Amino acid sequence: MQLTDAIHSRISARGFLDKPVAEATVRQVIDLARHAPSGSNMQPWQVHAVSGKLLERVIKESLAFAEEHPIGSREKEFQTPTENFIQPYKSRRYAIGMGLYDALGIDRKDKVRRNEQLLQNFYFFGAPVGLFFSIPRCLMPGQLGDLGIFMGNVMLAAREFDLHTCAQGFWQDVQPVLHDVLDISDDYFIFNGMALGHIDPDHAANSLVSGREDVDAFCQFAGFEQ
Repeated sequence: MQLTDAIHSRISARGFLDKPVAEATVRQVIDLARHAPSGSNMQPWQVHAVSGKLLERVIKESLAFAEEHPIGSREKEFQTPTENFIQPYKSRRYAIGMGLYDALGIDRKDKVRRNEQLLQNFYFFGAPVGLFFSIPRCLMPGQLGDLGIFMGNVMLAAREFDLHTCAQGFWQDVQPVLHDVLDISDDYFIFNGMALGHIDPDHAANSLVSGREDVDAFCQFAGFEQ
């Protein structure tokens, strides 16, 4: 697959087929992604790729944890408070959320169904593989950008194998479970999860098209005429 095709075909998939992904394939995805650049080549990322019975345990114990600590009730590190969202970022965030609910036929006032959709994060939207990305706390916040670049590489590399992904900051809400079940040292900050699998082309959520601003809306060009 050409890079251009990978970029244009990548979406945040929220509906996956019940179709396994072999460990060898996941390894190939990560092997491609590891060539991501990082500050002074520190390569600060750690990845836990989880499937099968262990993934089921992560889901089960995370759901139980959320019963005692509802999603959104725990303070998250390095997350922008919603009151800090200014325009146009606030409107973009709102539009993508409402677009998802519209695609799923969920009325924006229907809190029950909206919560049910939120809970799909626990199940990785049906994907057979969950990826968890962490970074040594001693390298924060300076190297978080490196981790973001690496994650972007993972999402694009997945397209090479006809796989899709969905990055999930959601998992910061249940970090204690992940530290315990996956035996991740407290010296590491679990930044994101990611669903990985074969997209369900018929799932309504995957019909959502997220817009992008034109280049001239965010990029200033200068000096090229000299």
